[in-house]
Amino acid sequence: MAASEEENSALFPIFILTIMAIPLVPYTIVKLSRAVSKKQRSIHCQCLECDRSGKYKRSLFKKISNFSTWSNLTLVLLWVVMIFLIYYTKNMSRETQVFDPFSILGLEPGVSDSDIKKAYRRLSIQYHPDKNPDPEANKYFVESISKAYQALTDPVSRDNFEKYGHPDGRQGFQMGIALPQFLLDIDGASGGILLLWIVGVCILLPLVIAVIYLSRSSKYTGNYVMHQTLSAYYYLMKPSLAPSKVMDVFTKAAEYMEIPVRRTDDEPLQKLFMSVRSELSLDPKNMKQEQAKFWKQHPAIVKTELLIQAQLTRESAALSPALHGDFRRVLELAPRLLEELLKMAVLPRTAQGHGWLRPAVGVVELSQCIVQAVPLSLSARKSSGVSSEGISPFLQLPHFSDAVVKKDCAEEGQIIPRASRNELGRPL
Repeated sequence: MAASEEENSALFPIFILTIMAIPLVPYTIVKLSRAVSKKQRSIHCQCLECDRSGKYKRSLFKKISNFSTWSNLTLVLLWVVMIFLIYYTKNMSRETQVFDPFSILGLEPGVSDSDIKKAYRRLSIQYHPDKNPDPEANKYFVESISKAYQALTDPVSRDNFEKYGHPDGRQGFQMGIALPQFLLDIDGASGGILLLWIVGVCILLPLVIAVIYLSRSSKYTGNYVMHQTLSAYYYLMKPSLAPSKVMDVFTKAAEYMEIPVRRTDDEPLQKLFMSVRSELSLDPKNMKQEQAKFWKQHPAIVKTELLIQAQLTRESAALSPALHGDFRRVLELAPRLLEELLKMAVLPRTAQGHGWLRPAVGVVELSQCIVQAVPLSLSARKSSGVSSEGISPFLQLPHFSDAVVKKDCAEEGQIIPRASRNELGRPL
């Protein structure tokens, strides 16, 4: 038995609420857990000078701007819609009521026929159309009181009620369609619209989601590195690859090629290039030719290398907001790309099962410099009074820079003992 039109319309908000809740609730939980874990990982200097300067304190405007992303605003909007649907569903006027003639007449089961007639006469005085002109009273008298009286006085109706719970006998199973009524009121098109709804929601939507998921998952390995990146690394990895050239191989990752290159990035990248030019592998004797050669590379490769150099030289604070988002993306991808690059370098290639040491050392040095935010050239540079380990361990201390280390070493004029160096080189 088909459900009534009002029942069909009432099912539609519940259906939409269910469809929205299935993906929205898990996504919100994942989003909140990531935000909490990110907040717990945010570690900064706790020294008295940094605390007084308010260097790490974010303004209210900064907090609002960080929250006001398209994904967060869309998430909030969807939750507002869900709350409205929950409120609407909870306060719907239509309520499903079980037909109970004894309750309608105000009687207890098992009463005599005389008691049933007395109750009917009492309610007739109150709700009969001749006694009460109210249309609602007339409707209640016809649909409820008269039907309840007939169910308890007519032998057939009472027998049906006792057996099946309804005076009309066995009731069929009711099914409704979770569609708004205006979609089903179109002349001659109800069946077509219903068919399109079923095909779209039950077939096309899952199919599109599956195709998108499979197309994306087929591009990546188990470590979430693209197959194209592994192919490029395997082709470019050579046993004679110098540590200074590892950066050129690292930036060829396909993940970095997908980072957008905007026209508005040209000027900020030019300024960044002038700041980090001394750290690039450019021949100072042919600087103009080397610069032209550098800018002739793929724009995504140029942008990636400059952003990595911004991390190594600690110039990220001068980046524009758009470049800062790309900068964070580059650093997020770096750990797993460096891990795959190291695996490629130590891959057994000889009969003894040995890999290539020289490129492996270069990958380890590049990874260390990215983590410590120390230039590749500076990590191995020696200053007077400093051991062959370079001056990079000192740069992990608060307020230490290249100039400060050189000055202190020149003033002291002595080599710091190894134990002290290890303590100073320990990251804070």
